[in-house]
Amino acid sequence: MLQVFINSIVYASEIAVIAVGVSLSYSVLRFANFAHIQLAIVGGYLTYSFAAIPGLPMVIAVLLAAIGTGIIAVLIDVLVFSRIRGISAEGKMIVSWGVALFIRSMLSVIYGGSAKVFDVPSEVIIVQDAVFTTLDITVVVATAVLMVGLHAFLYRTRTGSALRALASNYDLAVTRGIPGERLIRLMWFLSGALAAVGGSLFAMQTRLQPSLDLVILLPVFAAVTIGGMSNVFGAVIGALVLSFAQNFLIWIDFGTLFFGEPWHIPTQFRDYIAVLALLIVLLLKSGRAAGGKR
Repeated sequence: MLQVFINSIVYASEIAVIAVGVSLSYSVLRFANFAHIQLAIVGGYLTYSFAAIPGLPMVIAVLLAAIGTGIIAVLIDVLVFSRIRGISAEGKMIVSWGVALFIRSMLSVIYGGSAKVFDVPSEVIIVQDAVFTTLDITVVVATAVLMVGLHAFLYRTRTGSALRALASNYDLAVTRGIPGERLIRLMWFLSGALAAVGGSLFAMQTRLQPSLDLVILLPVFAAVTIGGMSNVFGAVIGALVLSFAQNFLIWIDFGTLFFGEPWHIPTQFRDYIAVLALLIVLLLKSGRAAGGKR
């Protein structure tokens, strides 16, 4: 039980930082940005490149990667999304998918398709019957620090308040004198930086390759949907709910419980649990919407 709990917290921490960035961009621009997932992979590769510099600490490598990815995110907005502000949310979503495919192709050209592994020192820790590593602790602590920092920025600073006002009602906020385009660029930088950190943490726990976005995409968007697309910190709750659902459903011995012989849901079905959670949330939301119209 303790092992399942620890695994759930660590996995939720891995996807929460990326999910928060998706929710942040959606709250302001009102479309699902699939390119955000690819920005997480860009961040991972930049961290890998900076970490190869002799003597450069991994923390600094991640920080530089976050800044670099944030700048890339702003450039993407300048070159692409700023030019299509007026089209439908569906149109922007399709464009974001095209941007994601372009970024993946560029990563394949620059870094190749082979997997890369981070050389991160890590020690094994055993508590009762649970086994985890110092890297697991780093992932959880880093996520917690980032969430506290983001909350302080959004709720304790004038810029953060202006950004929340922009997300609440863009037109009204602009008429009140809030610089909409400037804050949108800031939002892109923040979401890109968060994606970079999340992608780096995820890659350190697994391995880095251009197709890693296919592993991240479903759980991140499932977490965002569960927590509420425009609810920035709801994405963290969504990540926790999804992670605990996946790990506990795989851990439960359904065979002994119902048939008398051991049987567990195969770990390969983890993504199907995410799809099921996503489907349940969407059905509940559509039911509420239909009930409200009556």
